[in-house]
Amino acid sequence: MQELQAWFHPVQMEQTKAELMQCNQLTERYGLSLTEAEMEQLALRRVEALHASGRVEFGPGILEKLARAFCDSPYLEQAAYAETLAELQELFYAFKTECMERVSDDALVEAMRLIYNEAVHGDLTRLADADRDTIYRIVRTGSLRGTDWERDEMRWEDV
Repeated sequence: MQELQAWFHPVQMEQTKAELMQCNQLTERYGLSLTEAEMEQLALRRVEALHASGRVEFGPGILEKLARAFCDSPYLEQAAYAETLAELQELFYAFKTECMERVSDDALVEAMRLIYNEAVHGDLTRLADADRDTIYRIVRTGSLRGTDWERDEMRWEDV
């Protein structure tokens, strides 16, 4: 981690923390907030996620968009908020790579949110099972219709 911290430019760290502090104003309405230490940890996890996915990113990361998109989820709790954001960030970069840049950041975040809330009911392990074709279909249609997730959603409704 020390090696990553030295590589991660202090300006980027401060930028990420500032973005997340602004997000706290919105997410606090939903009982979710990040401490400064959690913000720093998330910024470092960004570097790890980018490295693991072989990606390079300039400018703001995806954390702010993820926090804004997922803060009203009924499956997100304060106790796991920072860790969930970190895992969503890792999944985002993995999906972005898998989709070969054919999906915008906003569309991918929305597809992830739809699967997370409506199909897998907050289960990050199951969200990670989404494949490129499913993501493309959700991005095109804006719904789970015609995907394996649609069948899962129907099963949950029967419970």
